[in-house]
Amino acid sequence: TVNWLMEARRVLEPGGYFGIFCDWRQLPVFTDAVQIAGFHWQGICVWDKTEGTRPQKGAYRPQCEYIVWGTNGGKRPGASRILPGCFRKSNVTRGKLHQTQKPLEVMEWLLGITDEQAPILDPFMGSGTTGVASLKTGRPFHGCELVPAIYDIARERLAAC
Repeated sequence: TVNWLMEARRVLEPGGYFGIFCDWRQLPVFTDAVQIAGFHWQGICVWDKTEGTRPQKGAYRPQCEYIVWGTNGGKRPGASRILPGCFRKSNVTRGKLHQTQKPLEVMEWLLGITDEQAPILDPFMGSGTTGVASLKTGRPFHGCELVPAIYDIARERLAAC
């Protein structure tokens, strides 16, 4: 984890933002790893996937994903956006193209903290939802995906934007 974060920090411009989705099990690892990699850990925001998530008897419903976020160095001078720290959007969708695919609205919300023309990098782009949100909001997008079949899905989705 630390190795790819250090590489991401190398290419992220000073003051640029990053966000990492995880559930409660990976939260301690990622909060430590971003600091070890040299990022400024700014906090955590929450995606509430609603009660549509699968319940577990005798347990709290695991309906949240966490976004560990921060910046490469301090925030840019003049950064003034303030967004809610929690976004509620169901993850129950038909026609998912990837098992961890996020709703487009979630990605648009997450990108809202960045400058309007900021380039967006998704080193694990899956089916390309971050890219679609980036292009829809006028941000240049760069993405990587190791699985050729999933890359082809992302490429088709991005070409349609």
